[in-house]
Amino acid sequence: MFSVNVGPLALQASHLLLAMAFGIAAGVGYLVGRKNKVNVTGTLLDMALAALVAGRIAFVVQRFDDFRGAPWWAALDFRDGGGNWPAAIAGALAVAVWRCWGKPQLQAPLGAGLIAAVFAWDMSGSAIALRSPQGAAAPPAIRPYAGGKPMVVNFWASWCPPCRREMPVLARTQQQRSDVAFVFVNEDAEAAAGQQFLAQRGFAVANAVHDADAKIAHAVGASAFPTTLFYGADGKLASLHVGELSQASLNAYLEKIARVR
Repeated sequence: MFSVNVGPLALQASHLLLAMAFGIAAGVGYLVGRKNKVNVTGTLLDMALAALVAGRIAFVVQRFDDFRGAPWWAALDFRDGGGNWPAAIAGALAVAVWRCWGKPQLQAPLGAGLIAAVFAWDMSGSAIALRSPQGAAAPPAIRPYAGGKPMVVNFWASWCPPCRREMPVLARTQQQRSDVAFVFVNEDAEAAAGQQFLAQRGFAVANAVHDADAKIAHAVGASAFPTTLFYGADGKLASLHVGELSQASLNAYLEKIARVR
């Protein structure tokens, strides 16, 4: 299982790890700094915001051509998961240095909190990696569609708003990228519902599969939609994404699996 449903929301395991690491950093920072009445929570929030903004800006600049024809607000839509980790870390560290400059009483609590968060992230990440589907082979039902190419498998449903929003991006990219196999696994209760949606919107997608009784979704651990799996040419899962994809984030994933041989 690589996502957790919290009410109507579906969160990737990595998002939960980030939230856990933040909580640990805040807790340890509080314990270390309480003698001097130092609160690191505000600094941690500033670091998180800086990381989010810096990582997104770097991603948009890096993939500017993908955003060129999109609405201006697409660059601000963090839901597609597009970010740049080195830039995000640099942004967070810059804020940490700025906030700690000339404030020695803040340095020890913040440093202790960050070290504890990194340690917890590493330990939790290792535990999740042991149960991660990454590296797993595609299930037999969709394996033949790959044909020796990298493969993108999108789990969607016509009743799912983000699935409907991202379908133009996926359908268009399938037409443009003959070097990648796209498979659209429909999770509607009735196959006709998915077919009707595609026909009404004019999406002539190839490799559309109706997942009767959600057997394929269960086989790969997909419990929230849309979920998109990215397989390398070696037939093994290289990346996954829970939630809506933009053209920029999709292209970033495609570049990653193109390198897998």
